Amino acid sequence: MNKKSLKISMLLGLIFANGVFAADPLTEKDDTVIHSINYIEEDTDFDLGFDTADYLPEDFDANEIYVNLDAIDFIESDAKVILSTTKYLPEDFNAYAFPKNVEGFNYIDENDEVSLDFDTKKHLPSGYNPYIRNN
Repeated sequence: MNKKSLKISMLLGLIFANGVFAADPLTEKDDTVIHSINYIEEDTDFDLGFDTADYLPEDFDANEIYVNLDAIDFIESDAKVILSTTKYLPEDFNAYAFPKNVEGFNYIDENDEVSLDFDTKKHLPSGYNPYIRNN
């Protein structure tokens, strides 16, 4: 009896361990998904309908760097830029103040009906119904 229960326990343990690791995405590999991706080849020539050489300088090289960023002199300054916004704000404005009442909160309710005062019927054909499919 002891050997039977040991064998059954081991069998159930293996089944349980297999079930635990069965859903591990690291063990599941599907190479067919990777092979189904179509990649664009690098040597594809695109026909733009016009010759780009007509619009570029004669000795233009797309791989050449025309601007030397090391030649630009940058001004280093320790001065701090202080912007004064007080003339654009109310006198008692405090950005860190806590609202005093609920009416101070402004929010847009998704159930509010917005009226744009624009009649689309003037710009659509007569009898137009957007819910009818025209195949």
